[in-house]
Amino acid sequence: MTADSFSEGDMMGFYNNMIKYLAGFFCRLYRVEVIGAENIPADTEDTGAPAFLLCSNHIGNMDPVVIGAAIRIKIYWMAKDSLFRIPLLKQLISAFGAYPVSRGSGDVGAIKKTVEQLQHHRSVGIFPQGHRFPGIPPEQTQIRHGAGMMLYRSGADALPVCIETKSRKLRPFCKTRVIIGRRIPNEALGLSEGNAQTYREATEKIFAQICALSEAHRTW
Repeated sequence: MTADSFSEGDMMGFYNNMIKYLAGFFCRLYRVEVIGAENIPADTEDTGAPAFLLCSNHIGNMDPVVIGAAIRIKIYWMAKDSLFRIPLLKQLISAFGAYPVSRGSGDVGAIKKTVEQLQHHRSVGIFPQGHRFPGIPPEQTQIRHGAGMMLYRSGADALPVCIETKSRKLRPFCKTRVIIGRRIPNEALGLSEGNAQTYREATEKIFAQICALSEAHRTW
């Protein structure tokens, strides 16, 4: 079966089975501690509730897996397009609901896809930093501002999430904290106008919350 042959029902069944059987495994493998579990929303695709854009810092390739294992609800992920050129990996990540984005090129198609997902009650996960920053505190990194545009066009809320480890690198058998912040209502992001400045300010506001989560739970 190819990635393109997965129907939505196939994909949901595959994802739900993986969450059921593998979430506990990955949580043990990465010694995951979930902080702020009360802030995890209901699965928006199952309930029809308004979707959200999950925004997280990015320290390792396994970040989406660890976050998915921690929150255990369906999240669609933007993933760099080069991953979809690798046989078998393409099928696997597509079955998990990932879709490609061409990083650094203002991928209009990926932005449009994200907005459509959010409008259809499918919550999406992205990394505002654009790529991995292992070993570096999030507040010392730069971000890109596509999140603000997606939130303006979709009207969705944002959910800040932070991954913290002692080394700021994701490693098996090393303690990992997945910190879930409070959902940020779209109207609190200052997106009354759709322009580059408001997109930048909204994304910076979200990432400031991610950095605050990191600093608040930095006890290594």
